[in-house]
Amino acid sequence: MRSTAYVASPYGFAESTRHFYTDRLLPLVRSHVDVIDPWEADLPPGETPAERWLALGEFHLRAIAERADLVVACLDQEPPDNGTVVEVAWAAAHGRPVVAYRNDLRQGGEEGLSYNLMIGAVVRRSGGVEVSTLEDLERALGRLTA
Repeated sequence: MRSTAYVASPYGFAESTRHFYTDRLLPLVRSHVDVIDPWEADLPPGETPAERWLALGEFHLRAIAERADLVVACLDQEPPDNGTVVEVAWAAAHGRPVVAYRNDLRQGGEEGLSYNLMIGAVVRRSGGVEVSTLEDLERALGRLTA
């Protein structure tokens, strides 16, 4: 049976990153696992915009906890996207290994770290790994799904 990965990222927010997400990242991840793509989810019904957005967030968290075997988290940007960081922590809290992809050249954490030390600690604690290239991401997915 194939594993399922939730792909956490801010890449759907901007046209400049959407193409990388759909044309490069998703095909690579799909070559190893079935994908839960949160950018395909429709905004649920609700009386106010806030209620709809909160319901969507809950939908995403349920997908991680109930359907995903692992999470691929895209942590480019400085600082990394808040929502993606929450998804990383949520995945780790639910025993899902996190493959943390960061190709951003900027350093944003404590000395020698790509991002805040707590993000790295959560990734390691999840049983996952940090990667900085698509080639490393592909190797990590191969190891985690073997």
